Amino acid sequence: MGKVKMIKKGAFDGCDIALSWHPMNINTAMREAFLANNSIKFRFHGISAHAAQSPESGRSALDAVELMNVGANYLREHVIQEARIHYTITNAGGAPNIVPKEAESWYYVRAPYRKDVEEITERLIKVAKGAAMMTETEVEYEILGGTYEILPNDVLFELTYRNMLEVDLPAYTDEELKFAKDIQGTLNPKLVEGEIKKFISIEDDEKLFIHREVLEKEKVEKVVMLGSSDSGDVSWIMPMNFFLTATWPLGVPAHSWQATSASGSSLGVKGMLYAAKIFTAVAYDLLNDSSLVEKAKNEFNRRTKNRKYVSPLR
Repeated sequence: MGKVKMIKKGAFDGCDIALSWHPMNINTAMREAFLANNSIKFRFHGISAHAAQSPESGRSALDAVELMNVGANYLREHVIQEARIHYTITNAGGAPNIVPKEAESWYYVRAPYRKDVEEITERLIKVAKGAAMMTETEVEYEILGGTYEILPNDVLFELTYRNMLEVDLPAYTDEELKFAKDIQGTLNPKLVEGEIKKFISIEDDEKLFIHREVLEKEKVEKVVMLGSSDSGDVSWIMPMNFFLTATWPLGVPAHSWQATSASGSSLGVKGMLYAAKIFTAVAYDLLNDSSLVEKAKNEFNRRTKNRKYVSPLR
């Protein structure tokens, strides 16, 4: 979440437009991407006691963590369907013969829009306070960070998409295509086939392994990015484009060993260089046509007129 901190410190002050890219398994410009996010730690403080000799004297912080998790599980049914609530227990106390005095859990709240994340976060905090009340413990929470979803900018989307069509796509050797096929072969075939069908004709054997075209505009909306990124925050303080290039084979999920392996190969390098050329072409057009910059800024101002950026960092 470095860019969130950079925004707060004024690192982007005076910038007109931001250009943004992410490695992926397809080539396309994006209008929208990523889920807004909050990262929160909940720390419960209880009273230690011997778990066998005097349990009645103790107040278990771990019990509070567990009850909060139960409450969060029930909360999931009553938030918007696109929301996600993840957690892990980062401190479960110490030895089992001692009532845990300290315990901690770490939650992520994600949703398509920042306002939904904030609403769900407030409800999750109430769940934590309820768990503390039930166990006669104390709770404190720390919002470690958060992000926004990407704010669309159609002017920059169209400009980026046009340049993706004009810049030469990477050419791959037979060896690279075999490598892509081998990587793809480590995945569930049905999942790979389902992913490929969303983007290309399954009968097109030559293109099954790595995306070798720019995705048609009518299919762009099928690209779903359910992660979170601090690039979204930048798009709320200035106009920003966003695009993807294929640095790993079709069907390969992000943050997998397959994606890592392909990204570190010549496949990944070629996808990165393709992205660099697109960056250059888009920047060239913006620097040589001030009307494009003006149009992008006007759209940005219109979209943010009634909703200004507020840093997720408290």
